[in-house]
Amino acid sequence: MKKAALCLAIIPLLLNSFTIAETPRTQTQLKLIPQPKEVQLRDGSFHVKSNTKILIELGHQEEDRIAAETLAEEIHDQSGLTVSIVGEKPDSRQERSTIVLARLQDERVKEFLASKGLTSVSIGDQGYLLFSDPDHLIVAANTGQGLFYGVQTLRELLHKDAGGLVCPAVSIRDWPSMEWRGVQDDISRGPIPTEEFMKRQIDTLAAYKVNLFALYMEHVFDFASQPLVAPREAALTPKEIEALVAYASSRYVTILPEQQTFGHLHHMLKYEIYSDVAERPHGHVLTPTKDRSYEIIKAMYADLVPLFPGPFLHIGGDETFELGHGQTAARASQVGLGRVYLEHIQKVDSILQPYHKELMFWGDIAVKYPQLLSILPKEMIAVPWDYDPKPSYANIIKPFRDAGLRVVVAPGANNWNQVWPNLDDAYVNIRNFVRDGQSLGSMGMLNTTWNDDGESIYGMAWPALVFGAAAAWQPGESDVEQFKSAYDWSFYRNDDGTFHDVLEDLDQGHQALGKIKVSTETDELFWADPFTPEGAALMQKILPAASDMRLSAEHAIELLYRNAGKAHSNQTSLADLILAAWRWDTLGMKAQFTLEINQFYWDAFQNQTDVDRVDNDLAEITDINARLEDLRDATTRLSDLYRQAWLREYNPFWLENVLVRYDTLAREYQSKIVAVRQVRRQYDSTKTLAPPQELGFYLQP
Repeated sequence: MKKAALCLAIIPLLLNSFTIAETPRTQTQLKLIPQPKEVQLRDGSFHVKSNTKILIELGHQEEDRIAAETLAEEIHDQSGLTVSIVGEKPDSRQERSTIVLARLQDERVKEFLASKGLTSVSIGDQGYLLFSDPDHLIVAANTGQGLFYGVQTLRELLHKDAGGLVCPAVSIRDWPSMEWRGVQDDISRGPIPTEEFMKRQIDTLAAYKVNLFALYMEHVFDFASQPLVAPREAALTPKEIEALVAYASSRYVTILPEQQTFGHLHHMLKYEIYSDVAERPHGHVLTPTKDRSYEIIKAMYADLVPLFPGPFLHIGGDETFELGHGQTAARASQVGLGRVYLEHIQKVDSILQPYHKELMFWGDIAVKYPQLLSILPKEMIAVPWDYDPKPSYANIIKPFRDAGLRVVVAPGANNWNQVWPNLDDAYVNIRNFVRDGQSLGSMGMLNTTWNDDGESIYGMAWPALVFGAAAAWQPGESDVEQFKSAYDWSFYRNDDGTFHDVLEDLDQGHQALGKIKVSTETDELFWADPFTPEGAALMQKILPAASDMRLSAEHAIELLYRNAGKAHSNQTSLADLILAAWRWDTLGMKAQFTLEINQFYWDAFQNQTDVDRVDNDLAEITDINARLEDLRDATTRLSDLYRQAWLREYNPFWLENVLVRYDTLAREYQSKIVAVRQVRRQYDSTKTLAPPQELGFYLQP
């Protein structure tokens, strides 16, 4: 049977189309991420029932099956209904319960949708049309990719009712504002995701119409040509990449290899075998003064490129701070640092020309030399990045556009070095950067996560990543509050705002610190030893924020414990929110208890003749239930929660390098317990106390 079978199947539906009431309502009633460009919502709805079928065209069964299966899974997850997927004409008695997934090459489908005011003009390869009324539910597109995206929107439209699921009567015409909508995962600063988790990442990102997934790599691929570089126990293998590329392709996601070729190569250059190609001994930058540097790059990409069929390669090139301070010093003094840098980028491009790929490079160094950008090949793609919340980013986009280069803008999830991502900063950064990128003709966005201190849990970054996906699809400046109001339903399939409130509570920690003008990264605060002068000063500095930090964190924990069952999608991410909340609470507790412990000891020290007072003060510091024990217990408990979070996403490799931080802090508390108890025993016999500073109690009241 040919594609005409679909037309025959839906002709009765077309001829008997039901005229729905012309009662337009506002688009904001639909909690959709991304927001479609054109929406008309009317009264009435299409009911998904036990006899509903999903119809896909025979000629596209293989390509469109993933879209149909994600829709069938959505229906089952929300309602328990199991619907069949068919590729032939359904029984005529069941046609009114058929969800049609069609291609716009079918003229009768196209004509029917046009009669409802839906035309395919300008939707391109990634756009789609969606129409529903009580008798019809049709998603149609020019390509399988567009159809897949239309299905993702349909999944969010479906809501449970007494008889199953309903889709509101709606007409949608939608297409992306940016051709490429990407997310980068840093897999080189500690955490290396499992293949299973990377597939979950792809599933989740594809649901929000992300079509580019970048793997940031320094030393984690199992290079045949450089066998010393990667940790063999966790390195990303060719077999894993091949499986990942195939999986992503079926969901219209291109895997982008992002292999550094200039800076950030310390984990290669620390080995003696590479000492001759390091800009400075055992440093971070591959020197452009040696032919062997380019032989290594050529060999590395010969290993990588065959595994990645996508159109792009990302050669890195950011933060080359050592350049000009080692082997290139003489050359840089002759021609200037900018020319040395750009000549290297130019040479890497030349080396990789045989692969016929489009090369991306980070824009932070090159943008400093706008007058030299013309030496770069015009087919290269600059990736300017900036992660601070700013009103405009035109100054780092425009120089590349003026030089005739294409641009992909790179905001960030602000998840690195943080107890919990600073979402307020991330939202502004993403919103404004993507807005400016669109206005200046950028071809796409690459939203970044990083693992600077090696301990970021990816699941905490979902709000920023989903917002980035929305901002890149939607036109102009995206509405943060509208996104927040839709996130509960879109991400968790929960309709009462519970998880919106949780995210607001978790954000309160950053807001509380902001009010007292503390901008220190929160992981630094968490790991600070409060029994050193510097650590005590930090705790004293953040003390005014501690109560708000703890109250909001504890409120979030209560909401999560009581309402976890309301999350009907992405439920595993709730454990990451719980971990973040307990870390906020423990950080606030540490600030409060550091001050209280100091106060009690100083009070005892200043009143050594009052035995009962000294005993009571010391008991408040360490006893069966006392502050040092509380801090130790909270830290060891968090260590276990963190281990569980890590293993949900990552290989065991490198985990111990984070857990040792928990162990070290817990041991510090335990050693302080031992020290204070020893002082207490000495006091029983001598009636004198050691000076507070000897115990690390530096905060004199």
